[in-house]
Amino acid sequence: MTDMTPSQISKALKAGIISNAQAETMRAKLGVSETHLAQIGNEDEMRFLRSFSDVFISIGVGIFAFGLSVFAGLMGGGKSFLIAALIMWLMAEFFGRKKRAHLPTLITALAFLLFTQRGVQTVLGDIGLGGDIITALITLGAMLLFYLRIRLPFCIALIALAGLYLAATLVNQVAPEFLRSQFGLGLLLSGLVIFVLALLYDVNDKHRTTRFADNAFWLHFLAAPLIIHGLALQTVSLKKDVLFGFVPMVSLDRGDAAIVMIIVAVITVVGLAINRRALIVSSLGYAAFAMGYLFDGTGMGFGTVVAVTFLLLGGAIIFLGAGWHTARNGLLKILPKLPIFPPPFDPHYKP
Repeated sequence: MTDMTPSQISKALKAGIISNAQAETMRAKLGVSETHLAQIGNEDEMRFLRSFSDVFISIGVGIFAFGLSVFAGLMGGGKSFLIAALIMWLMAEFFGRKKRAHLPTLITALAFLLFTQRGVQTVLGDIGLGGDIITALITLGAMLLFYLRIRLPFCIALIALAGLYLAATLVNQVAPEFLRSQFGLGLLLSGLVIFVLALLYDVNDKHRTTRFADNAFWLHFLAAPLIIHGLALQTVSLKKDVLFGFVPMVSLDRGDAAIVMIIVAVITVVGLAINRRALIVSSLGYAAFAMGYLFDGTGMGFGTVVAVTFLLLGGAIIFLGAGWHTARNGLLKILPKLPIFPPPFDPHYKP
């Protein structure tokens, strides 16, 4: 077994043939550096999904977590939610550390965060130590420990969310009126901070070959909706509307819808420049919403508007996806040579 290559060790670990401890011992004997430990392939690999088995298990984990949440609520919450969080941690130990099944572990990590926050908040309130700041600090600390133990890239985004929760509670404590009156600005600033953190990971992995690329992926995925929604709240007027006569929602006039489309277009160009499709994917809902209101008032019926919106949006995604590297290579020719703009994708690149 000690004659195995780093790649063979990784495959054996994923298959469950060897344990994580055995893998670390074997890598240490080979003298594998920390950078090599993080090698995970190229930018087009689905690193959080190995097979449909992971999808099947993830569905079960999600259903189980939902049932656990309902049961904990029926049991009075508080300690019950903390027990539920412990159960999610134990499941992450099995699916995350032993099986290295990222998708099921992703579900357990999200459930762990939600259960921990709710449980801590209730327990502290029951013993007279209630306070959002203490709850946020404990939740953030728990999420950090979870990441240090499980090493799941998705946890980076959850840590960022816990950090935003802490920041919001601090601002609410000092200037509650500011948080209410400048909520859009707060979302925008939060998104920009997370975006910069993602760029720091990207700069250290320009060819997207290590797990740091996955850390950046989830941060970008979180940053985009925060930035877009924050900008939208700052620049457009959202109005209350009722869809189908009973579904409450917000609406835009055509001018504001055009502004949202411009914001999405800028995000798309930025995603292309830094080679991050995640920025674009997490902004698609805003694009569809804005396009629908752009077509509103043209005389087309609701069904036609929906059809045209999805046809155009889907066609744009297909066109951009098929010509991603060609479009990116053209864009790089007019962009300055900055570290945040990675070089053209090379499928034959070897670190």
